[in-house]
Amino acid sequence: MWRAITLIILTGVFLSACTTAPKGPEHAVNLTSQLEKVAEIRHWQMRGKIAFRQGNEAASLNLVWKNDSGDFDFRLSNFLGVSMVDLNVTSKQSSLTADGETYYDADPELLIYKTTGIVIPVAPLLSWVKGLPLKDDTFTLTDKGLVNTLESGCMGCSNWSVKYGQYGKVYTDEASKGADKGNEENGAWLPHSITLTQAETSLAPQTQLKIKIYEWLAL
Repeated sequence: MWRAITLIILTGVFLSACTTAPKGPEHAVNLTSQLEKVAEIRHWQMRGKIAFRQGNEAASLNLVWKNDSGDFDFRLSNFLGVSMVDLNVTSKQSSLTADGETYYDADPELLIYKTTGIVIPVAPLLSWVKGLPLKDDTFTLTDKGLVNTLESGCMGCSNWSVKYGQYGKVYTDEASKGADKGNEENGAWLPHSITLTQAETSLAPQTQLKIKIYEWLAL
């Protein structure tokens, strides 16, 4: 695993935030309206940390992820700011740079698997990180009407489950201009804590990704 990537391997490491966690909505949200607003956010950027654990191995890295309607740049760096992994995906080609080497493939999921040994459902993940279930997913809600847990239902999603927390209001440029940010109708609620878990199989131990987001931008 992590076949072509040299990471700092840690024991029992997971994320702790140094920033103030979002408080979430005071009142229950309209789920239909919330999901529609989240689906409309196709250009976004997040900054935070990601912790990876598979079996007895773990690693924690800084994360910057920029998405432009499915074309995206996913960058991981260590605590010194040195780039460890840079994944760039477009409709035509995907490239992954690590340890001074660059690898290419038309399929980003296959590229990630060949270079790290991990199966990641890239396309669904672009929706899941926003707290947006896909058509065949099953999910539960918090007492405020936001997505709390999610179980993948799509073909090829490899039985991933997702747990959300610490929702914060994020405004698009259009919603922010002249808008009353105290109005619950403006902007969308996006999760700032995401845990993705893939159950253990005969081929691999349990895999878990924890993402702690310090900054969401809807561009």
